[in-house]
Amino acid sequence: MTRPRQLALAGAVLCAVAALFSASALYVPGIALLLVAALAPAWVWLATQRARVELEPVAATAYEGEHVAVTIGVRRGPLRVGGAELRLGDIAVALPSARASVRVRVSAVAERRGRQRVGPACLRLTDPLGICVRELRSEEHELLVLPRVYPVSAGTLERLQHVSVRSRRSDSQLHLDSLRAYDASGPASRIHWPTVARTGELMAREFVAESDPRVLVVVDARLPASDEALDRVLRASASLCVHLARHGGCQLLLPGEARPRTIGPALEGWPALHARLALVREGTPTASGAWTRGGRTIVYVTAARSGATLGATWRVGPHPLPGAAVAFDVAGCAGQLHVNSALREAA
Repeated sequence: MTRPRQLALAGAVLCAVAALFSASALYVPGIALLLVAALAPAWVWLATQRARVELEPVAATAYEGEHVAVTIGVRRGPLRVGGAELRLGDIAVALPSARASVRVRVSAVAERRGRQRVGPACLRLTDPLGICVRELRSEEHELLVLPRVYPVSAGTLERLQHVSVRSRRSDSQLHLDSLRAYDASGPASRIHWPTVARTGELMAREFVAESDPRVLVVVDARLPASDEALDRVLRASASLCVHLARHGGCQLLLPGEARPRTIGPALEGWPALHARLALVREGTPTASGAWTRGGRTIVYVTAARSGATLGATWRVGPHPLPGAAVAFDVAGCAGQLHVNSALREAA
């Protein structure tokens, strides 16, 4: 039962008792309660006429920990005597009571990556006695919070590039890329006889070098030790991608993606990949077939506590593997040379 109804019931009871026992003194409080119960809703109704609260659109994206400016437009009704409280989520916003129309700016912090809701803004109006309450709400807006990009030291980039050069020198091989029409000037050993037998046309195998000068960053979201560990991994991945791309380009393989995506030296393609990083969820598998070939530097970024992956050159994560030296640190994650790569470097 709402407070106006409770007051109305109490006033009616007092008036009934006054009439039953001829206690005229009880009429005064009884009638007063009835009047307050009737006037409080009418007061709030008048206060909310033509009143509104609007949340202006915010920026589409923001970085973790970044302050986001939120503007709230408030218009009060014709009756502005009474209580008025403005809130944005859990944040209480000071509201000038003397003005009919105001715009208030609030600074909110984008705390965690992913899609976040901003709002709604809530205007709470009451009568002077606080008996009747009515709330006006604005629409919500969506904000995509991106993993923060941290600086990567020049020494870290030199280590990655050094291993990349050694890896390409030692592991560069040829692999079958496609079939093409056979050219009589080419070696007969490249004729693809199964295709010849099937189609009757001479087709030759075309080989390309398997090594790739671009570093491949592989993100693994399976079995993270915690939500914070996964967030650290995504920050480290974003930081490595940005700085590696600026030094010649790189590739990024995200969980759930079949093929790696290329990021150019001018960060071509990065905004879309950065948004996908923000939406990575725990347990999404990473396709291994897209990065098992040798001859390139592979940075395997994982939130798991243990485990190594064949084919990776570096392992980066918040939980370093025991027995392996930490070569660099980025965004709270330790970079370690993979055991197979370490043996190759020693040789």
